[in-house]
This record gives sequence, C-alpha cells and structure tokens, in this order.
Amino acid sequence: MPRLDKVAQIPKPEQIFFFKSCVASNKYPGIEACGTESLRLLGVEPVESEEQTCCGGFVTFANVAAPTASMPAVARNLSLAEEKNLDTCVVCNGCWTFLNEFGHFMNHNEEVKASVNMMLNMMGRSYEGSGQVFHIAELFYRLKDDIAKKVKRPLAGVRAATHYGCHYLGGGKYSAIDDAQMPSYMEELIELMGGTVVPYTANRECCGTGFTQIINGKDLSLEHTQRKLDSVREADPDLLIVQCPYCHSQLDRVQQQLNFRQGTDYQTPVLHIAQLVGMALGVPEGKLAFAAHISGRKRLEEVWDRVGR
Repeated sequence: MPRLDKVAQIPKPEQIFFFKSCVASNKYPGIEACGTESLRLLGVEPVESEEQTCCGGFVTFANVAAPTASMPAVARNLSLAEEKNLDTCVVCNGCWTFLNEFGHFMNHNEEVKASVNMMLNMMGRSYEGSGQVFHIAELFYRLKDDIAKKVKRPLAGVRAATHYGCHYLGGGKYSAIDDAQMPSYMEELIELMGGTVVPYTANRECCGTGFTQIINGKDLSLEHTQRKLDSVREADPDLLIVQCPYCHSQLDRVQQQLNFRQGTDYQTPVLHIAQLVGMALGVPEGKLAFAAHISGRKRLEEVWDRVGR
C-alpha cells in the first residue's frame, strides 16, 4: 500500500526538470514523448536541458568505474535543475536511484560534497542539494485525481500486469512511495483509467537484467527472465506495464531472443507506465512510438482497437 506520508510530500509543480534516460532515448522514444506530453496535459510543464548527461549509473553498475567517480556527474546534472529552481522528474529506475542515493550521500557528507564541488567549480558550477528527485510514476500517482478526470481513452477491457523493478523498490530507502514487498500504486493507476489488474506469481521478481548480470552473466540473466516471462504468460495479460526503460528492454527484447533460440512463443506487449497514461489521456499515436516495440505487436494492435485510436 502506498506510503501516503511520502505521497503528500510530492508537490504539484507548475514546472519540473525532465531528466532524459539513455535507454529510453535510444530504444523506446515513446517513453519520454509520452512522459512530457502527459505531464503537460496534467498541468506540469517539463523543462529539459541540452547540457544534461547520463546519470552515471550504467558505468557504476557494470563495474566500469567506482561509485565515487559518478558523484560529480550526479551533482552536475542536479545542478542543472537547481539553477532553474526546479525539482527533477525521471522515467528510469536507475536514474532515480543514482540521483537520489548519491544526492542523499553528498548531502549528508560535507567533505564529499565539498570535494565534488571543487571539481564542479572548474566548470563554473556548484551543487547545493536543494532540489528533490521524483519518478514520473510517483508524479502520476500524486496527480491521479487529475488523470481520472482527463481520461479520453478508457482502458475498459484491457487486462494489465505490472512490474516495478528492483532499483526503485529495493533502492528506495528514503523516498519510495510504496512498500517494496507489496507495492500497489501502479495497480491503482491502471484501475482508475478503466483497466483490469492481472496478478501473476513472479510479479515482484527482478526482470533479469541486474545490470552486471546482463553483461557478465548473460546465461543466468536470460534464465531468470524466462522464469519471469513464463509466469506472465500463464496469467495472460494484454499488457505488461513497467516503470523502467531497462526492464522494458529486457522483458520486451528477450522474448524475441528466446523465441528465436528455443522456438518458444512469448508474445506479451510491454509498455512503460508513461505510455499507458499517455494512451489513456489521448496522446497522439505517433508520440506513443509503438513501432519501437518488438514483442506482442498483434496483441498491442488489438488493445489499440479496443480503446479507440
């Protein structure tokens, strides 16, 4: 059940700094297109910056660099929002974890913060730690009453399962809005938009990416993902809804890999929560960018026909 005290702390801003995700930008552009458009429809103007870089999470999780090497990148990115006096919105669990966790670490370790600022000062920047970082799914939940009022394509008859992702639920020590063991805010969003929630046994299990595992232990990663997909297929939802582009990529693209290698027939469409909200709010089809999706294309078309394009 959502931690309502945490939800109440999320503002309903007129503007928010929209942090772009490497994986979303390169693999599923509909996530960010729907994210920005949905926020606008809900009265929140997303503000972007061409100076933004990767959050630094990938190189750290993949053991390419030490965590301390990523802190200046985190501080620099957060300083872009600070100079505009804005909080930050992300669409990726990895970005959410890194910006939040490293920001929290720097804010509570003055020596580290001073060392990072010494490097940023060489670029003419500084990090104060004045802003907050929110996942777009959290903002949607905070704005759920507005979403309910503005639904243009009700999800009636659409059966949806959820996948939250480890780096949000497991990494949300300080600000995750739900219980890591039994989260439900995406289920609430699905239902208020008219959809039906489909439970499945492996609901809270990792997608199998595990950052280092997909790189250093691919066979183990694929084995874990297959168990997850078997559980999803048994429940037979029309859609699998995620809130992380990396989970999205794993659960969408591994279906094709397994079908090719093993002759299986996994065909479950995977959508990011921003795309589902965008679909319900009437975001144009082009901005949903479903052409970038691989698995379950036929079933996704059937969903489209059901809700009305």
